[in-house]
Amino acid sequence: MIRYIYTEFKKALKSQYSRKYILGIIVVCVLANLAMIAFRDYVYGTNDGTYGYNIIMFAGGFFWLPYYTTIFIADIVFGRTYPDPFIKDSITKNLRRPHLYIGKLIATWLMLAVYIVLSFVFFIGISTFFQLSTGTLSGDVVKDFAINVLCAAPLLAAGCSLGLMSLYCFDKKIRAFAAFWIITILLPRIIMLLGAEPLSIGICKIIKDKVLITSQFTTLQFFASRNVQQILISSAVYIIISTLIGGYVFCRKRIDNLPADMDGRNKKGAQRSSAGNKGK
Repeated sequence: MIRYIYTEFKKALKSQYSRKYILGIIVVCVLANLAMIAFRDYVYGTNDGTYGYNIIMFAGGFFWLPYYTTIFIADIVFGRTYPDPFIKDSITKNLRRPHLYIGKLIATWLMLAVYIVLSFVFFIGISTFFQLSTGTLSGDVVKDFAINVLCAAPLLAAGCSLGLMSLYCFDKKIRAFAAFWIITILLPRIIMLLGAEPLSIGICKIIKDKVLITSQFTTLQFFASRNVQQILISSAVYIIISTLIGGYVFCRKRIDNLPADMDGRNKKGAQRSSAGNKGK
């Protein structure tokens, strides 16, 4: 199992899609700083509210942005084709379908950890470079931002779990991505709208405040509003439920019935591998 996790993690880390995701992180960090500079120089006209520590503080309220992209991390580990449990090698020969699913989930979390560390380093480094004219970032500012990142990590891990569930539940990637963004963006936003003023529908308000992951990202920016216990509990619930759903679908899936257009997958090859293993 450990070898399988390491193999999946290593394969994902070296993929071109991983490099593109890292490039995306760098681009976002640069754009965030350019936006701050443009706001200071062309809109606001002064440095008030646009110092280096301000962009770090503002970033704490935008952790929902990487949350919406966690399906890309899950997709990097998931692979270009639907995992075929009938295809065995020296690493997977003793692993059953639940093991394969959990192994990919853990590998996805390892990739998430790598991206979190890189995002933190890139953002602090790039912000320090772009905001030199407004003074260097203090250790307290960086420390507080690191705490915000750690608090957001369980929520992002839940996002990865939802992403992997979506990929395993749908044979076509476009449907998997659509389902993920419906679950993480559309439905939460509708519930948040119904639960906020002036509507304040009771059940929607409870779900918004106690259940939704999306709304919890807005609490990370300030210590007074941050609820670590709720973050841990809600993240664990989302991870458990999504893992059970995704794992159940994968265990019940007839791999030889997958459509031939699943990212260029050859249906006949899948049927041959299935028939060969049944013959054994």
